Amino acid sequence: MKTFTVTIEEENKLNGITAAREAYNNSLPESEEGQEHPEGYLGTDEEYVQFVMDRAAESYSNQYGT
Repeated sequence: MKTFTVTIEEENKLNGITAAREAYNNSLPESEEGQEHPEGYLGTDEEYVQFVMDRAAESYSNQYGT
């Protein structure tokens, strides 16, 4: 495992991340009865950035055959 740090300071970019996370969460199927959120729900922007970067790393691995 490797830990990376991402710093984003511009408010418009931070707002964009929030909007993208909300769109992602809104695309999830309805939560099952008794659950507050559906499976895969990302509650924070930090969780969303981690999710996006993990997907990007998976794509890089597939693309470059590693």
